[in-house]
Amino acid sequence: MHLVLTLSLSHRGEALKCYTCMGSNNDDCNRQGSKSCPSYSDACAVVVGHDSGVMKSCSYKSFCSQASSQGYRAPGVRVHCCYSDDCNIKSFASPLPGFSFWLLSFLLLFEKKPLTRCSLP
Repeated sequence: MHLVLTLSLSHRGEALKCYTCMGSNNDDCNRQGSKSCPSYSDACAVVVGHDSGVMKSCSYKSFCSQASSQGYRAPGVRVHCCYSDDCNIKSFASPLPGFSFWLLSFLLLFEKKPLTRCSLP
């Protein structure tokens, strides 16, 4: 028991490393490198804006949980979090061109309810 507690405490002493940068795209951002996070950070985040580029930083699991459960409310912005050293090197949050249109189309095509027609008087 003592050994397990000691190992978990020593592991927690190591700071998480995340890419911390802002850039016009993923490669531009990554050139700025990764850094050790403050001891209270427990996640790495990637925020991608449709026209505003990429931001990567140290973050918190609570922010990530809130972003995924409630959705990030800014249009055209995607957030991705991960929990290991330098895991935010890739921009998983990259928006896909026309993604909303294709998602809506997919949902409409495979919806099980029949479409109803409105008749004009």
